[in-house]
Amino acid sequence: MKRIVACFSAAAFALLLLNCAAHAQGEHDSARAGRLTRAQCRFEQLSVKHVSDDAAMGGARSITYALTNKSSSPCTLDGYPRFEVLSAAGRVVRGGRAKDGLSVLGDEAKAPPSPLMIQPGKAARFLVYYNAGGAGNMRPCPTYRRVRITAPGTARGFVLRESLQLCGDLQVSPVGSPAANEGR
Repeated sequence: MKRIVACFSAAAFALLLLNCAAHAQGEHDSARAGRLTRAQCRFEQLSVKHVSDDAAMGGARSITYALTNKSSSPCTLDGYPRFEVLSAAGRVVRGGRAKDGLSVLGDEAKAPPSPLMIQPGKAARFLVYYNAGGAGNMRPCPTYRRVRITAPGTARGFVLRESLQLCGDLQVSPVGSPAANEGR
């Protein structure tokens, strides 16, 4: 009789261990799936394009860009893209690297970066602000024909043909900025 009870106890204990292991594996799998859906976007997964631009008095200019997820799985962007104005030789011009943040715009545009998941085929926008000179500038500001945009968390940048007359005050919003998404 003691042997039967011992066998039942051992079997129950073994089933309990198997159940715990299966439950732990399920938690591991769901955590892994969560990490996969939050995976950082890679350069190969993205494309970038100029969406719209705006000009105001005094030479204030803004351009909205979109980073599109061209892959078949969601990915996440978090932070500020690097925006650089390039010379004809492909070097960053003096004052041609955008500062993070839009200090020149209202408080709603100054939202801090937060992770943004981009579904396949969808885009995240960001805004670039610069000054192209205005009334009172005696000499025209130099015009540059190319920019390089590097998505947050990536090392390679996209080079675009973009004509910018740059006098200074170059700033960039975080990806997913409310200011960049107005007028969608």
